[in-house]
Amino acid sequence: MNQTVSGYNLTQEKSEWDIIIEQYGIRPLSRSGYYATGIYLLITGIIATIGNLMVLVMFARDRKLRRKPHNMLLLNLAISDFGVSLCGYPLTTASNFAQRYLFGSTGCIIQGFLTFTLALTDMNTLACLSVYRYITVCKPHYINKLDIKCTLRIIVFLWCYSFLWTVPPLLGWNSYIFEPFGTSCSIDWMNSEPFAQAYTWCLVLFCYLIHLITMIVCYFHVVRRTKELNISLDLSSPSVGTPAEVECCSKLHLEKHVTWMSVIMTSTFIILWTPYAFVCLWSVHDNTLPAWITTWPTMFAKASCMVNPVVYYMSNPLFRKCAKKLLCCEAGPTEIRPRLRYRVDRNNGNFLRNKETNQIETKFF
Repeated sequence: MNQTVSGYNLTQEKSEWDIIIEQYGIRPLSRSGYYATGIYLLITGIIATIGNLMVLVMFARDRKLRRKPHNMLLLNLAISDFGVSLCGYPLTTASNFAQRYLFGSTGCIIQGFLTFTLALTDMNTLACLSVYRYITVCKPHYINKLDIKCTLRIIVFLWCYSFLWTVPPLLGWNSYIFEPFGTSCSIDWMNSEPFAQAYTWCLVLFCYLIHLITMIVCYFHVVRRTKELNISLDLSSPSVGTPAEVECCSKLHLEKHVTWMSVIMTSTFIILWTPYAFVCLWSVHDNTLPAWITTWPTMFAKASCMVNPVVYYMSNPLFRKCAKKLLCCEAGPTEIRPRLRYRVDRNNGNFLRNKETNQIETKFF
């Protein structure tokens, strides 16, 4: 009797999935395809969850980090990435191993809305970071206006801007449905109705192209300005200067490091999201794309939440120190004493740059 009941339940679940396949035009992957994407998402999700959790813990334990406006944007970035790790990866990974979506049409709508809102907030924050970098390096006389209060207002605006574009599908302007491979949910990119296509083009314009252009323009000017300052101050060779000049050189060296860290994050954004945006536009005009063409760009985009903590770990000594302390369950705040980058010339009281200790300060940002 138990076998009969169990068999009946299995048949009923399979028929429900078949109905979903027919209703939404899902093109299922092969068994090996689902397992491969499941393993990929499992690894990506674990790295993203642990990495972003470490960032959040580090900010929670160190008040000094939270006092810097720029760091508040990084904290917002980690929150949105961690949200995707909780709301997106587990559902899609479990569904891939089951080879069908496990949470029904309502679960698909909820997942699509949450992950799209968090991902869009992530994009907004990266674009805002590029503007902050531009102002810090190219327009330093405006830095004082970017205080904590201003930054918090900007963060609220970034979230509101995300909701401005993610709520309309819940109200009928387009919709959240299954991705073509069936185990993840997103905007209905293949909807051929003019009203829905208008929404798709608005998303690409106001949530991707504007962000992309903003980041490219800002970092182009930042990198150019940094090179100009490097040439003028000759940072690569030993020099003698007053304490004010030495402090200026030290700040510029730190800004250079932060700039390249931001450029790497932006470059990964372009690499990971451009194929997805291209395929979404392609899907508007061609509903018969093979499943693998729609699957790979989606998998690339889902790796975006994992990249930022990896960049932090590879480029920042403070984050590596914090990560080691957390993994070793050490208590107490994480502090790193920066090595002296300059020594005093006792003959004339000036500061001399020491090549052996010319290292970047261990500030997070």
